[in-house]
Amino acid sequence: MSHIDHIVINTSDRIDQVLACFESMGFTVTPRGYHSSGTINHTIVFNDNYLELLGYPTGKLPEHSSELIRRPIGLVATVLKTDDAEQMQNSLMLHGFNMSPVLNLSRPLDLGNGESMDVKFRVTTLECEVTPGTFLYYCQHLTPELVWRSQWQTHANGCVTMVRLIINVNDLKAAVETYQRAVDISEVKSIDKNRCIIRLFNFEIILTTDVNNPWGTQTLVLGTDSLEKVEAIFLQSGINYLKEDQRIFADTRACIGCAIEFESID
Repeated sequence: MSHIDHIVINTSDRIDQVLACFESMGFTVTPRGYHSSGTINHTIVFNDNYLELLGYPTGKLPEHSSELIRRPIGLVATVLKTDDAEQMQNSLMLHGFNMSPVLNLSRPLDLGNGESMDVKFRVTTLECEVTPGTFLYYCQHLTPELVWRSQWQTHANGCVTMVRLIINVNDLKAAVETYQRAVDISEVKSIDKNRCIIRLFNFEIILTTDVNNPWGTQTLVLGTDSLEKVEAIFLQSGINYLKEDQRIFADTRACIGCAIEFESID
């Protein structure tokens, strides 16, 4: 079964503002990374996946990430784990997808005390716009121990994982068929005529058709060990939110281009 690796939020050239928003919500954010491709990032690391804030310096457009320039700020990509990027590329081509070349990427990581090491990874992506609402790509980590570091995995808001991504699509049947092939699963659960769940390992992608909302990715749901921690931080930071049925909905669209929801998990 496919495993989620990380979710990407496009910050365009506003990474400082998006960073400040997440810090105000009680997240521990890693120091800024500088990719060899020209993009910059911060990550929010959980137990087995992470959220990436990805952008580029003002006035310095990235070489290989034109989607960051032409797409609005907000959720932009869903990334699955792979142990072999080239093997994954070949497998998806056999499933009828056009794939990008495998890219070898890296970014220096400041370890403190004047020491640094390179975070290294390899990625391959589906042709743009194939999966409605999100770019889908596959990441092979060559140095996972530099990504999942214990000092970055504890958050004041109690968040421990990402649990769900909700995507609004205009053709549910076609979207489900494409996602099934792309994530290599055979079964999809229908909630009703307008919603389907694609279940990955410890993660869900919910495809919806709602004409009252714009097409595209809508909401990222995070799991916390304490909604009380989330609520206390929001009250202290002055963040608008709605609490309902063991969930907290954060008013974040204006700041980060997407909705963030928190739910209580055991």
